[in-house]
Amino acid sequence: MSAYTFPIKMGIIIFPIIALLFTIPYMIKQYHKFGAIPFLRTFIVYSFILYLLTAWFMVILPLPKIETVSKMTGPWMQLVPFNGLVEIIRYTNFNLFDISTYIPTLKSPLVYTVLFNFFLTLPFGVYLRYYFNRKWWEVIILSFLLSFFFEVTQLSGLFGIYPRPYRLFDVDDLIVNTMGGVLGFLITPLFEKFLPSRESLDEKSYEKGKYVSFPRKSVATLIDFVIVSIVTFSGIFNKYYLDLSIFSLMILIYYMIFTIIFRGRTIGKFIVGIKIVDGKTLKTAKVNQILIRYILIYFLFFEVYYVTFFLNNYNELGILSNIILLIVYISLIIIYCNSLVNFIKKKPIIYEEASSTKHISTIRDKKVNNEDNKNNIK
Repeated sequence: MSAYTFPIKMGIIIFPIIALLFTIPYMIKQYHKFGAIPFLRTFIVYSFILYLLTAWFMVILPLPKIETVSKMTGPWMQLVPFNGLVEIIRYTNFNLFDISTYIPTLKSPLVYTVLFNFFLTLPFGVYLRYYFNRKWWEVIILSFLLSFFFEVTQLSGLFGIYPRPYRLFDVDDLIVNTMGGVLGFLITPLFEKFLPSRESLDEKSYEKGKYVSFPRKSVATLIDFVIVSIVTFSGIFNKYYLDLSIFSLMILIYYMIFTIIFRGRTIGKFIVGIKIVDGKTLKTAKVNQILIRYILIYFLFFEVYYVTFFLNNYNELGILSNIILLIVYISLIIIYCNSLVNFIKKKPIIYEEASSTKHISTIRDKKVNNEDNKNNIK
């Protein structure tokens, strides 16, 4: 039994690392398509990743020692279809017409190995039909390809890590795994009775995507910061790579130029489906509004620190510089606290009020346009 529980435990242990690597690309894709990341959709996707990871571990674990594998002399492949069924009949005394042989047969390692391979891919068929909307013939092909990947993993000695296979490449496994995926496809309607349909998940995502959440804006900001960082710290600007003032100035220029040229969007905003608009008319923000917004952000969150740094190191003003610093610090505390309170209450922050701008979602517009295109085609 430990041969099956150990891979599950390993899958659960490794899953957080895989999930962490997957999270940002997943968020970008969901925000770009729907504008939101509902809990149930996320649970389904991440459970699918956990399932695939656990299934793969079941195929490769436990890992033997390389020295042990190098001394193996058994066959690499079993290419006779239904050979496993023949062995079950031969070695278990199974008799279709004798019920007393059923229980002993089910207890045989030969049988539960086949059942394991059958149920290994059954969830795969369920996921493919329920969430990915795959047709029956696509499920057959994809289940076969998944099984083939598992078998090649074994045949290649874990892709060359071992000098030879430590498990048998068995054509029966390809057949049984594929059948498991097909059964998963067939029983999916049982789950659909108490789970929302994929169309319902999409509609809820679009509905939630009409609102611009903080995580969504954060992903857009992350994308933009990565782009600015690549440009700033490239060979063109590498002599300034320690000068954060150059970096902050590049951020200001990037946001202003892209937002003006692309009518309220930066690259990051375009990817997650949001844009800056006039807060009153909801039309494209004017140039002066964009300039006020980003120059104010720049001075509040970047340039003010260079000013305070200068005053701290400029002693000729004496007590006057300390008074100015105190005023600056008190003003910043008031501004930041006010911004935090407004953020929590979902009210406009100071730079949004001053520029009369706000973020809106463009996802719904894209959905409507796609539906109109489909209707025109029809």
